[in-house]
Amino acid sequence: MMQRQKRSLLPVLTLLFALFALSMPATAFAVGGFPFLGVLRAGSAPEAIAVDTETHLVYIAYEGSGKVVGFDPVKGQVRWSVPLGSVVTDVQADSATHRAYAISFSYGKRQSLFAMLDGTTGQSLLTATLNGPRSDFADDNLAIDTDHRRVFIANNQAGRVDLFLPQSQNEANPTPSAFLTTRLHTQAIAVNGRLGRLYVADASALLLSVYDENSGKKLASIPICHDPVPPVRVDEASGRVYVLCSAGQELDVIDGKHNSILARVPVAPYPEGVAFNTATGRIYVADEGNRDNGNSDENTGTTITVIDGQSFTVLGTLQVGQGPDGIEADPALRRVYIACEDSDAVVEISDAIDIPLQGAPNLRANATIARAVSLLQQAMLATVGLMLVTMALATWDALLRRSRGRESPQTPPSGASSR
Repeated sequence: MMQRQKRSLLPVLTLLFALFALSMPATAFAVGGFPFLGVLRAGSAPEAIAVDTETHLVYIAYEGSGKVVGFDPVKGQVRWSVPLGSVVTDVQADSATHRAYAISFSYGKRQSLFAMLDGTTGQSLLTATLNGPRSDFADDNLAIDTDHRRVFIANNQAGRVDLFLPQSQNEANPTPSAFLTTRLHTQAIAVNGRLGRLYVADASALLLSVYDENSGKKLASIPICHDPVPPVRVDEASGRVYVLCSAGQELDVIDGKHNSILARVPVAPYPEGVAFNTATGRIYVADEGNRDNGNSDENTGTTITVIDGQSFTVLGTLQVGQGPDGIEADPALRRVYIACEDSDAVVEISDAIDIPLQGAPNLRANATIARAVSLLQQAMLATVGLMLVTMALATWDALLRRSRGRESPQTPPSGASSR
């Protein structure tokens, strides 16, 4: 009788233990099968990823947890974790000085915070409040010139780019200063220190503006597709600039030396992140599946798109998890890191030519349809807006005439008594 009771309780105890284990916050780095090397769970909603190519540390910005994590992929452990505001929107690495730079936003104060961290220990070296107007959420982003030790910060709501000089940290209360006012929707920025050029992607004019990094003088404007999203990536060795367009559903590859378009590569709906500096010469695009600046927070994408870095041919897609967002590569370790936002996981895969890819659908046709739908939506909104303005003006004119009619004295007819 006793043995039967033990047997009947065994499934219940097993279920309770499984539920308890799933409820615990997981920070372990699990090993998977090829090409998946592991999965890190160290916070909620990982957003941006940066890699120090010298120390091989991976810096992860968590939007949901409001923190930056330093992860050691060689030892498979979290080295440090630093809270920073309500949400962390961007993180960049300086492999020359082994520092991490991050941008966060505070909902309570409606302020953006800029932080400089020791990449090895996570120690805060500097924090500064960024000036300029911010609304309910500011999605600011960074660009680092490691050659000249400059950090550029994009304020997309003020149409401005700020400049911070890390060597000024010894001064009293060093803060970023205004460098460039574009008066545009400064959606994303990038910098090429070798060419001395700053790139600013404008989401309103659909242009990539090229500025002299020293003087701020505008050098060129390059047409790009709809809704450019950060990060804009720059390959200083080749001079190429990679711009992802969310609504346009394409990757625009630009020759930064001649300011011309090299290729327009169709990708899956609403991409978010791109990595190019890989051991295999491939380009990896994170297919988040949620339109930037859209009304929905639902990420429908689950794949990354793999592109040949020379011919710009789409090789296929790989299933990685729900809502892939930030993505970065470490060519020395032959690894690629993907922040899967809705899965609360950072996936590490092998950067190899024999990755089992699925055949990509007709991405170019899909991108064309998406652009047509976007244009129709814009036309519909413009038509509705024009109709509302016309109705408002007609109503205002009618009320004005009625008001004038009441104020004007009526003239009695000829021969009639005024009495």
